[in-house]
Amino acid sequence: MAQQERVLVKHAVTGRMLVSSTDGISYRFDLQGGLTLITLHGVSPEQGKAVTELKSELNVFRFEEPEGGPVVKHWYYVGSNPVEYDEAAGSLVITVQSEIEYRPDQYWE
Repeated sequence: MAQQERVLVKHAVTGRMLVSSTDGISYRFDLQGGLTLITLHGVSPEQGKAVTELKSELNVFRFEEPEGGPVVKHWYYVGSNPVEYDEAAGSLVITVQSEIEYRPDQYWE
């Protein structure tokens, strides 16, 4: 069974999409103690600037989308953790402190 996955970075207040892995941006998750570092590669300077300007108002989501199975959503809380953009490398590192996992099919049918 194939599984698709995507990551979205959105402005929490307006819902504006800032970065999406569906735009060819690669990502990885690294656990470091009680924190998770989400590194996104291929982020444009415009996107990097928008994210860092709104760093205290971010929602980060990861969607697991298994073929033939229910979607699993992960919501990551950024809070006052670091959000750093390296323009030369086109990489954005978002540090998150907590995660909520849920399945939308358990709430809506």
